Amino acid sequence: MGFFGIFSGRSPESHEERGDEFMRSGAFGDALIEYEKALDKIEKRFPEKAPLKDRLSDKLGSARSALAKTHLEDAEIMIAAGEHADARELFQLAMELAGDGDVKRKIEQRIADFVGSDAPSVKPPPVYEWAESGLEEEEETDEEDEYDEEIFSVLCHALPEEMQEAYQGYGRSFVSGYVALNDGDFQAAAKHLEDAMAENSGYTLIPLELATAYIHLDANDEAAELLESFVVQNPEQTRAYQLLCEIYWGKKDFDRSGRLLSQVPDSIKKTKAMLLLQGENRFQKKEYAAAEAIFNECAAIHGKDEIISRALAKTIEASGRIEEAKALYAEIINKCHSCGTRADPFLKRRYAELCYQSGDTSKNLLDIYIGLVQEDPDNRAAYFQRISDIFHQKGELDEARRFHTLAKNSEA
Repeated sequence: MGFFGIFSGRSPESHEERGDEFMRSGAFGDALIEYEKALDKIEKRFPEKAPLKDRLSDKLGSARSALAKTHLEDAEIMIAAGEHADARELFQLAMELAGDGDVKRKIEQRIADFVGSDAPSVKPPPVYEWAESGLEEEEETDEEDEYDEEIFSVLCHALPEEMQEAYQGYGRSFVSGYVALNDGDFQAAAKHLEDAMAENSGYTLIPLELATAYIHLDANDEAAELLESFVVQNPEQTRAYQLLCEIYWGKKDFDRSGRLLSQVPDSIKKTKAMLLLQGENRFQKKEYAAAEAIFNECAAIHGKDEIISRALAKTIEASGRIEEAKALYAEIINKCHSCGTRADPFLKRRYAELCYQSGDTSKNLLDIYIGLVQEDPDNRAAYFQRISDIFHQKGELDEARRFHTLAKNSEA
């Protein structure tokens, strides 16, 4: 779980950044879920961020294609092992995920080859129509249940093994609720998950998913009540602390978040997730020196990876130490390049802005902004304007006017 995904106020951008992290690590199912959540947030809560939808839709398509390829590869393994029934299910999942293009054509060709053999046939994804008779309704319900089970298996595949085992034992209502939650149908998710809570006695992780549905429905008081009860009984579940802190931060109730984190048991107090949470709580309170100290402690214990470096960079930037923050953003970007991965446009944008604030008008900075125009087209108007400003400061007024016009046209 990425730091900026947990602690950025549940904005569409935070889900996008978390999705990008999952894509880089090969967790395509998780990435798909995050991009869908980002789009849902824009649709329901952030209409002013509609320009982000095209970029997110592209990323969603990439995640679907990558996950479809994974299922296709797994299906080939199943065929080689003689497990034709499992291969058929994987082909169906791949078809449901693949959009138009080369991936879909490859899957269709492989299915045609598979069907042409002695193996069991592959049926197309179910198409649901309104049923008029009771028998048709029953058949449709069976098909929907089967579809939910298939999607549920894909979602579970991305979870840690112990969670997979637990989630698969919670029953039909939980399956429907979990699928609805990840489809962005939060009303249905809450109803099914409430049913699942009633059907499962004793310790379960269902309250975490139900609380997530409540948060999406802006029922934060209900979510907090559920999580506060859950964390008393399950004090080592870090996700409960994360969700509760997000609720408290949204209300600027830092006393409650502080009290909550002061009660964390020693067994998890120094884990990476909890140290990041402690640091972010100080950051939210604008206690930047304390936040930085905690992030540095986290780096000393767990190693200074990109997540911790980003937390430090934004804290140092917020404390006004621009040159240090700029150097740290550059370090993260260079590390991405050395590993052969594309640096997150967010990081490049922050680095470029700090360079601009420092009075930089170099060709290198111009090249960064020009690159961002292509990498982050939804914000190209702002990048064109920065390019115009730099040319103006350099006295190259014709170029300044040209890019100012491009900025105005991009806003239209």
